[in-house]
Amino acid sequence: MSLVEIEDVHKVFPARQRGGEPVHALKGVSLHVNEGETLAVIGESGSGKSTLGRVALRLIDVDSGAVRIDGKDLGTMDANTLRRQRADMQLVFQEPFESLNPRMAIGAIVAEPLQIHQPQLGTTEIRRQVLSTLEHVGLPQSFADRLPGELSGGQQQRVGIARAIISRPRFVVLDEPTSSLDLSIRAQILALLAELQREYSMAYLFVSHDMHTVEWVSDRIAVMYLGEIVETKPTRELFDAPEHPYTQTLLSARLSPDPREPHAYKAFAGHKTVRDAVENQEPA
Repeated sequence: MSLVEIEDVHKVFPARQRGGEPVHALKGVSLHVNEGETLAVIGESGSGKSTLGRVALRLIDVDSGAVRIDGKDLGTMDANTLRRQRADMQLVFQEPFESLNPRMAIGAIVAEPLQIHQPQLGTTEIRRQVLSTLEHVGLPQSFADRLPGELSGGQQQRVGIARAIISRPRFVVLDEPTSSLDLSIRAQILALLAELQREYSMAYLFVSHDMHTVEWVSDRIAVMYLGEIVETKPTRELFDAPEHPYTQTLLSARLSPDPREPHAYKAFAGHKTVRDAVENQEPA
């Protein structure tokens, strides 16, 4: 059953430089995320995938189209209704340190969603849930009194995850949640996310540029190219039988034993990178 539906969404940003063209970040994007599943959105940097993640949470308003959760259109909600709805929708950021207030204690950071969405719980109960959630993501309770700068990158990302899950959301956008972490830490964070999803039946929209990662974590994959979804399939089907030339290009780079070799990256006819499009002032 679909939990989140994105239908024919368009988003245009103003030109990045004087005399340039507006940037068409999303061009008629449609997809859905089922309850309890992980839908990965993959594409190169600048393809629109992070914009899509923020649109899915209405952190960015769309120019046209609709975003619905449980059949309710986020775009038509007033501020109070949207605030209540946000308890069910959370975001884990790519750069953990940049998403954490360096002057706030970890406990206060993790407590924020409860203070906003469930203030009736009171200080004692919120503190209890914060300590329990820290333990749940693999951090000692004593970390509640530390500052973000005292933690490693992996520990900071665990704090970001704790903040996202403490309100028990049904839908979480994971925006490149492991790309800034060392390989060994990355595996631990991915395993933690999988464990939490099984326990709480959350749906994930997993934004990434890494085919290795999405193969491991996703149920389905949507491939983005220059603001459009060019292919969506169950994960195994997409890896076994990619149809779109751009998907084949991504897989050819992944499968190469040495990506520096000339044959490793098989660009398709007419392929442009996002950088090409921006430099040539074409819509991207």
